[in-house]
Amino acid sequence: MGAENYTLGKGIVYFNRKNMSTGLYSGERDLGNAPAFSFNIAIEKLEHFSSRGGLKAKDKLVISQMTPSCSFTLDEISADNLALLSMADIVSVTQAAGTATNEAVTAYQGKRVALAKRAVSDVVVTNVAGTTTYVNGTDYLLDTTLKDAAIGRVYFPVGSSITDGTVVHIDYSYAETTYKEVRAFKNTQVEGMLRFVSDNPAGKQLEVQIWRVSLTPSGDTSMIGDDWSTLGFSGEVLKDESGHPNSPYMSIIMD
Repeated sequence: MGAENYTLGKGIVYFNRKNMSTGLYSGERDLGNAPAFSFNIAIEKLEHFSSRGGLKAKDKLVISQMTPSCSFTLDEISADNLALLSMADIVSVTQAAGTATNEAVTAYQGKRVALAKRAVSDVVVTNVAGTTTYVNGTDYLLDTTLKDAAIGRVYFPVGSSITDGTVVHIDYSYAETTYKEVRAFKNTQVEGMLRFVSDNPAGKQLEVQIWRVSLTPSGDTSMIGDDWSTLGFSGEVLKDESGHPNSPYMSIIMD
């Protein structure tokens, strides 16, 4: 006992995701800055009461169910962390540079249409017959302030000579680009090994090893706000008696 045990908690959270199809692990990944990490145990008790006479009296109490769990918050909004949050697969997409000709879209004034490619430039809009070339900046435009060129969208402003519901053809160039696509909710379960390694400015140092944890998203993820965006997770700790018979749920190692 002593003041050396008073703890101000800091540290790093690692996750080793399991491929639920192959059973293989991908290696421990530093999840980035974690403003919060905690674990708890929900206990259910079974009571027994004697009815041999007089007032009913409790004469036995046993633990009937134990459910350990953990929770943590991340504030690094990376593709890998978003994939954990949305139970997703990540695909790296490479778009080669090229040109598109006569891509047909339906125009509506005051609205945008999405093109088949991203990172577009040199947009030319014509009627289907190819006899009319519309005026860039008046009949249509790429609003760079809203990242239309990067996303691959064309805007038809109110007052355009292109009337609502008109099918037009669009020619454009598109640049080479590579991006990550987080294919959300491709999986129904995210499971793996979780490790917390402390770096406490005050108190004993410790390492928490959770052999099997099933992660689910927790709380809201704010994409607009006045504070840093965060990703919340809760994890149900699963028993791993075959792999770790002496400590089937988790171990805490202390200096």
